[in-house]
Amino acid sequence: MMMAAAGPPSSSGFLPLLESLEDSAAGQSEQTDAYLTIANRLSGEEGRQFLPAVEKHFSRLGKVTLAHISSSNVELSQAALQALGFCVYHSRVVSAGPETFATEILSTLCSLVVKSTDKNTCTRALWVISKQSFSPDVVGKKVPAILGTLESVWSREDIQSVVMEHEALNVVIRMLEQVPGQMGEGAVRWAKLVIPLVVHSASKVRLRAAAAMELGMPLLLEKQMEVAAIIEPMMSSKLIPELQKLFMSKNETNVLKLWPLFVKLLGKLLHRGGPFINSLLHLEELGFRSSSPTIKKIAFIAWKSLIDNFALNPDILCSAKRMKLLMQPLASIHVRTEALLLTKVEVWWYLVVQLGPNLSPNFDQVSVPLLQCTIGSDSSSVPVTASRPVSQNGASTPSTPKTPFSTSANTSLMSLNSSVHVPSTFPSIQLLGLEMLLHYFLGAEVIATAAKNKLILSLEPLNHSLLSGASSFTKHAAVLTSSIRDGFTNVGKEAPDSLLAVIWRNLVQFVNLTIESGSKKDRQGCEVLTLMLQALQSIVTSEALPAHKVLILLEATVKGIPHRVLGSASYQVGKMDVLNGTPALFLILLLYDSSLLTAYIEDERFFQCLQMLVGCGLSGPTSPLAFGEAVLGAMGRSAGFPTEQGAAVEDVERDGQPTDRHHHTV
Repeated sequence: MMMAAAGPPSSSGFLPLLESLEDSAAGQSEQTDAYLTIANRLSGEEGRQFLPAVEKHFSRLGKVTLAHISSSNVELSQAALQALGFCVYHSRVVSAGPETFATEILSTLCSLVVKSTDKNTCTRALWVISKQSFSPDVVGKKVPAILGTLESVWSREDIQSVVMEHEALNVVIRMLEQVPGQMGEGAVRWAKLVIPLVVHSASKVRLRAAAAMELGMPLLLEKQMEVAAIIEPMMSSKLIPELQKLFMSKNETNVLKLWPLFVKLLGKLLHRGGPFINSLLHLEELGFRSSSPTIKKIAFIAWKSLIDNFALNPDILCSAKRMKLLMQPLASIHVRTEALLLTKVEVWWYLVVQLGPNLSPNFDQVSVPLLQCTIGSDSSSVPVTASRPVSQNGASTPSTPKTPFSTSANTSLMSLNSSVHVPSTFPSIQLLGLEMLLHYFLGAEVIATAAKNKLILSLEPLNHSLLSGASSFTKHAAVLTSSIRDGFTNVGKEAPDSLLAVIWRNLVQFVNLTIESGSKKDRQGCEVLTLMLQALQSIVTSEALPAHKVLILLEATVKGIPHRVLGSASYQVGKMDVLNGTPALFLILLLYDSSLLTAYIEDERFFQCLQMLVGCGLSGPTSPLAFGEAVLGAMGRSAGFPTEQGAAVEDVERDGQPTDRHHHTV
C-alpha cells in the first residue's frame, strides 16, 4: 500500500494521510489505504508516537471519517470504521473534540447498523461502539438509541451472523461498564436480548452473553420482578431444554455457572413451584451425579444460590419440604476428595448461617448431620436426631432415626437415590467441625474470643446465637457434648490448645448455668453434668490427647463447676457401686486409673486440681473417711504414685484443709 510508508510516526507522517482523506479528488483506493495506515499505526508499536498528532487533528479526521463510513464503497466504509475505532478507543483523542461531535458519531454509527445491508459493515460499526471511550454523559443520553439499534440487530434475519451477535454483546458489556445507571433503566430491554443468547449454538456467543448477564446482574435484580416475568415463559419453552442439551454435550461447567444466575433472577417465582422449577432442579441433579469432582464442586457452589433464594422468605426456607430439598445433596452426596468435601461443608455451613434465628428448631435436621460429616462421629454414638432434651436418666430419649432422603411424592424434590455414606474424614475438615462447635457456643462473640485467644476462624460467624440460656443448652446438650467428645478424640491432638480450652470452658459454663438455674427437684443440671463428665471420661480413656491437653480440660472443669457440686453425692456418676461417689471422686479415679498418670504428675496443674478435688470431697456431705480411703486406694493401685501426695490426702483428712506441699517426689 502506497500510503503505508508515508512519513515518520509523527504529525508530519499523519498530516499527509489526513490531507489525502480530505481531498475529494483522491481515489477511494488511496483513501482506504490511508485509513488502514492510521489504524495500523494506532494499534502497533508506533501508536504512542502517532497518537498526539491524531489527538490534535481529531476534529478534522472525525468529520471526514463520518462521511466515509456511510460510503457505498464497502472497503472504504470498513477501513474508515476501523480507523475510527482505534481513534475513539483513546480517551485523550475523544476528549479533544466537543460532546456534540461524540453524539454525532454515535448517532451515525447506530444509523449505519440499522440501515446497512452489509453484515460486515454492521459488525464493524458495532465494534466501534464497543471500543469507544466517550464521556459517560454523552453515552448515557444515547443508551435508548443504542438499545434500539441492538434490538434491530436481532430482528434483521437478513444480515445476522455469529460475529455480529458477538459484537452486539460487546456493546452491551461496554454500556454496562460505562453507564450502569442508564443501563439499569433499560434493563428489561437488554435482558430480552441477552438472556436467550446464553443458550446460543455458538460457544463464543454463549460465553459473551453469560458474561453480560453476570456483569449486569445487580441492575437486573433492581427490576427483578419485571425481568423474572420475561424469563419465566422462556424457561420451559427454550432455556431449560437447551441448557440440558448443552450439559449433555460437555458444557457442564457453563450450564452450572448459569444456574445460579437464573435462580437469582427468578426470585420468589421459584417459591410457587411448577414444572419448569423441577426441570431447573434437574440440571443441578445432573451436576451432582457427575463423576467429575470439578463439576460436582461447581454444582455445590451453585446450590448456595437456592439457599439464598429460599432465604428471601424465612417461612419458605424453614418449611419442611424446602429444607428437605436443600439438605438432599448436602447429606446424601458422598465425596472422596478433601477439596470437594471442603466445598460441600462450606455450602452446608452457609445454610446454617442463613437459618439465623431459626437455627435451633432446624438444628437436628441441618447441624447434627453436619457435625457428623465433619468430625467423623461414629453413627452409633450420635443419633440422627440426637439434639433432644436429655431424659431423666441422663441419656438421649430414643426415637426413630430420620432418614433425610426418604422418597417424597413432591416432584419438586430431587431424587438422588444416594444412600447415606459415612464420609471420608480429613484432619482439616475435622478441625472445621471443632470450629463449628465454637460458633455454636459463642455466636456473635466468636470474633472477639478468637482474637483474644489468637485463633484463626475459617467459617462465617452466626448472625444469631444458638444458645441463649440453660433451656436452649439443655435442648442441644446431648449432641453438643457428644460432638465435643468425638472431636477432641479424633482431632484434638492437632487442634490448638486454646481452641480446646475455649470450647470446653464454654461447655462447663453452660453446664454450670443449667445447674444453677434449676431447682433441687430439677434433674436437668445433674443430667448435663453427667453427659459432660462421661464425655471427659471417654476423652481421657481414649488417650487420644497428650497429658497437657487433658489437664487443660481437667482444670477448666474443676475451676468451672461449683465445689459444692463436685463434692455432692447428688451428682454421682461412674460406677454405682462406689460408696458415697461424687464428681470429685470420679475425676480423681479417672486420672489415677489412666496410663498417662506418669505424664500428669509432671505438670503442676495436676496437683493443683488434685488438691481442689480432695478438698471438695472432704468438705462435702459424704463420709470423709470413705472418700479418703477411695482416693488412697486409687493411689495405691497406681504404680509409682507420689507418696507425698498420699500424705497430703492424709493431712486433709486429719485437718480438713489441703496442705500446701509443692515437692512432687514419685
